[in-house]
Amino acid sequence: MAFLLLLHEKMRLRRQVNKLTLKQLRYGNRLDRMTKNIERVQKMYSSKQSQLQKMAQMMQSQATVFFQNAMGLGMQNQAFNPWNMNGGGMTSFVLNQMGAMLASGKMRVNPTADNKEGTAVKIEPDVFQQMLQDYYTTGLKENVDADGKGLGTYGTNGYSKDLKAAFMMAMQAAQQNQSQAQMMCQQMSQNYQNNISIWLEAAQSQLEAEQDAALAPLEMEQTDMELEKDSVETQLAYAKERLKNIEQACSEETQNAAPKFGLG
Repeated sequence: MAFLLLLHEKMRLRRQVNKLTLKQLRYGNRLDRMTKNIERVQKMYSSKQSQLQKMAQMMQSQATVFFQNAMGLGMQNQAFNPWNMNGGGMTSFVLNQMGAMLASGKMRVNPTADNKEGTAVKIEPDVFQQMLQDYYTTGLKENVDADGKGLGTYGTNGYSKDLKAAFMMAMQAAQQNQSQAQMMCQQMSQNYQNNISIWLEAAQSQLEAEQDAALAPLEMEQTDMELEKDSVETQLAYAKERLKNIEQACSEETQNAAPKFGLG
């Protein structure tokens, strides 16, 4: 009778070990899939973070270019040619400002006691272009006679002293304005970069919150499965130990029940 009970328990434990082993394998497979899903979500949000940073950098660069072009300091329609050592030594900003100043007739030269504001000089755009080319080639130097005496005219086309003075004053004023525009451009770019940094930090925080929300249910499910898997493994280990003991007891019962034929 004891042997039959042991045999019954042995068969029951084997079935239990088989069921628990199958559960263990299933939980292992499910955990593998869950881990891959979590990694996939993490990679997706990591990629979004990287794209966000690249977009912020691109916007910062584009903003600087925009501000420079808007002020005539950028590459767009730029007159300055760094490869041309003989000419093209002025930026579009300076040229545009000079042309506007001289065409307006607001440049005044040779102030006197009777005319403190000086004489207004107006230079038409076509004359300005001629003077500009002359400045690039001769520097609008004063012309001299055979004895080296100054003639009171300047450059190849023989511009008057007032025209040259107005030209040089306009150039100096435009260069000063350019320096101020550069400082303003740098300040605007810096302000924009600061604002982009604030925006990027907020956008990254929002992405992190979205990632946490997406991962939370997956991680909770993963934790539950790990606990269940641990429980199954504990039950399986106990069932295997019990089965081992029952099998040993069955073996001993079998040996005890075997006929001795007068031995022992």
